[in-house]
Amino acid sequence: MLVYENQFPENCSILLPVDVKQHIMGIVDASPTSQFYCHVTTEIPNAYVYLIEHNPWEMYTIYHFFSCDQIGEDYSYQSLSSSQINMINQFVLKANIT
Repeated sequence: MLVYENQFPENCSILLPVDVKQHIMGIVDASPTSQFYCHVTTEIPNAYVYLIEHNPWEMYTIYHFFSCDQIGEDYSYQSLSSSQINMINQFVLKANIT
């Protein structure tokens, strides 16, 4: 897994629509004291961006998820807190889903 700390990976520019890149850069620019970790995967024609925003000074972590395709400009976005991620993980474990 590739981790890009405090920068958006340049090689992903061709994979993502302009609106997705702008949304991601808006998140990064809005929190200059946060550390960011980015992971991008592709399943042609889809691209998925997993962006972790960690701010130890303000004591929060937010998980941002983007999903788009390379056909159009539409994309989906969701952000979750650490407690929500933990709840999903517990739910998956309880349901015995792998």
